[in-house]
This record gives sequence, C-alpha cells and structure tokens, in this order.
Amino acid sequence: MLNTVRALLSLILLLLAGCVGPMMQSPEPQEEPGEWVVERNPAVDGLIEQAGLAYQTGDYQGAIASAERGLRIDRREPALYLLLARSYLELAQPRQADEFARQGLRFTTPGTVLYDALETIRLESSQNNAPTLTF
Repeated sequence: MLNTVRALLSLILLLLAGCVGPMMQSPEPQEEPGEWVVERNPAVDGLIEQAGLAYQTGDYQGAIASAERGLRIDRREPALYLLLARSYLELAQPRQADEFARQGLRFTTPGTVLYDALETIRLESSQNNAPTLTF
C-alpha cells in the first residue's frame, strides 16, 4: 500500500512539474478567447519539485520546509498540501497529516488523481490516529 501511494505521489509530482506532456489531444476547439487561464507561479513549481525530491530521498523534514515555503507564496496549491500530508504521515504524525490532507481537499476537484491521493492519506492518517483502548 505504501509503495502504491509513493508511486502515485511520484506520478503526481511529475505531472505537476511539467515533465509529462498532455496525455491526449482534445479534438474540440479551445474555449472562449476571453477565458482566464490561471498559471502557477514558477517559484511554486520549483518548490514543489524540491519538496518532491526531498520526500523521495527520505528527507521528510526538508520536504516539509520546501512545501511550507511554497504555501507562503500560494496557499491554494493542493500539491503542496499533498507533500506536507505525506511527509507528516511518514514522520508518524497522523494528526498533522490529516489536517494538511483536509486542507488540500478544499482546493482540489473531486475525481482527480490529486484529490484521490489526498483522500487516501486522510483515510490512512485517520486509521493511524484512532485512539487505543486499554483495559
């Protein structure tokens, strides 16, 4: 399960870093010419990549530091919340992981790979966060 989540995170990071081109060309014409396209700040892209590399090498504190710097630039970037949630889960801090996953879900469209990854972390962290009953 953990390897699956890591593979999913790696795929998301590659997609977000622009390393993968479009999966499919749309035969339909572009939307109205006046429609706004929101582009991500290049500094945020760099910090997402930096945090992802730190995460992949097991430097979870470094991943957290880079992702938090990215959030100071763009508080609505769900990829940063995913990196934070995943890193805190790896550091055995499920409450923090759950909090960041929930925040990331607010800025993600349901049904997307990113949304599903955040939801998986939220569910996994809630299982690790369950109170232990002792008698």
